[in-house]
Amino acid sequence: MKSFDPKPTPGNGSLLRRILPQSRRAASRRRLSAQVFPQEWESVLLSNVAHYCLLSKEEQSHLRNDARILLVEKQWEGCGGLKMTDEIRLTIAAQAALMLLGLKNDYFSRVLSIVVFPSEFELPKEEWEDETAKGQVVDGQAVNYGPVILSWDTVLAEGQNPSMGHNLVIHEFAHQLDFLDGYTNGVPPLKGKQQFAKWRQTMTAEFTRLRRDFRKGRDTFLGDYAATNAGEFFSVASERFFMVPMKLRHYHGKLYHLLAESYRVDPVRWFAGRGQ
Repeated sequence: MKSFDPKPTPGNGSLLRRILPQSRRAASRRRLSAQVFPQEWESVLLSNVAHYCLLSKEEQSHLRNDARILLVEKQWEGCGGLKMTDEIRLTIAAQAALMLLGLKNDYFSRVLSIVVFPSEFELPKEEWEDETAKGQVVDGQAVNYGPVILSWDTVLAEGQNPSMGHNLVIHEFAHQLDFLDGYTNGVPPLKGKQQFAKWRQTMTAEFTRLRRDFRKGRDTFLGDYAATNAGEFFSVASERFFMVPMKLRHYHGKLYHLLAESYRVDPVRWFAGRGQ
């Protein structure tokens, strides 16, 4: 993804935060987890994050704790006139926390800030582009060692309706997982050579299949954007995995099981009997 230097709404604070020592951070997280979760926040999850009511009680507790940590540890910025609220922060944090339910994680520690626009926004044009050229209009962006930038209207609509098959939060935070090894290659953190070999074999085969279908003009379940490169393929596949898992398992069984092994959750179980 192209880099972007957002200009936050005045008064919302700096994009930088002080990094706590590991021991103090762990203690802070334990204190947060011990606090009562506000009832009004529970209402936001029930209203804006459709997955929440599909989770087990244990998973709901896990998600609430992870979301609260993301709320506290990230710098939240409203841009384009958007006033940041607890509803916006929690709706985004909870969707990102879905990706952490099965992982031993660092709570996306490289992401110091989350920047939110009311709707889609325009990226600055590249230096080499003509003066008359306009910047690309997007609804989200992930910057390596930088912020995650999102459009609120897209976040809300997709959080409330998984059947759309898209999720901007999951897409951009999947990029952040991809960035962790220092390469933008569609490979999140993996355990050992065996898992890496399985990942490379399955993802290469699935990506090659998608690119072949794209060149032949065939309709695909993953869509044309996933054929852009390996990084976008992983992010789009992650969206489908969490949003429409039964369909992903139907059309791309090996890909589904590979992602289930990587994320260590089985979203099909969440949606069983409910349809998509």
